Amino acid sequence: MNKKILSLLLICFCFLTQISFGQIDEKRTKIEISVKDGNKMLTVPLRSATISFTKGANYKDPEDKTDNRSYYLNIDMEKQDINLLRAVAGSKNGLDGQITMVDTYGKTPTRKIEFKAAKLDALSDQLTGDYSSSYFSFYCNLLIIDGIKIE
Repeated sequence: MNKKILSLLLICFCFLTQISFGQIDEKRTKIEISVKDGNKMLTVPLRSATISFTKGANYKDPEDKTDNRSYYLNIDMEKQDINLLRAVAGSKNGLDGQITMVDTYGKTPTRKIEFKAAKLDALSDQLTGDYSSSYFSFYCNLLIIDGIKIE
């Protein structure tokens, strides 16, 4: 009798543990970047995105007379998206697009970050046996955060 109760408790424990782990693996926040590449829109899932704005005497791109590198955008992806890489590498005037962040539970409002003329500043790819990550850093001519133009 003791073995049956112990076995039943062990099975219940394993079942409940699996349910709780399944809920932890579910991503609550969905982050995507969308860029316009010619006539088509590319949408790529992101692990994270960081934006920053700084004023000051920054490096000036000799090719771009209006560039003061005040607007920065960094994205982190679980794996390199070859179509996004191709669009970034082939863009001479920079890419326009947006980053959206959606709470899949609907508890926090959707965030939207728009950017104009984003040019690649840095690229990093990490590849290991069980983990990969791709990181892009851009500088932009303009950032609009939730409809507010940053100047």
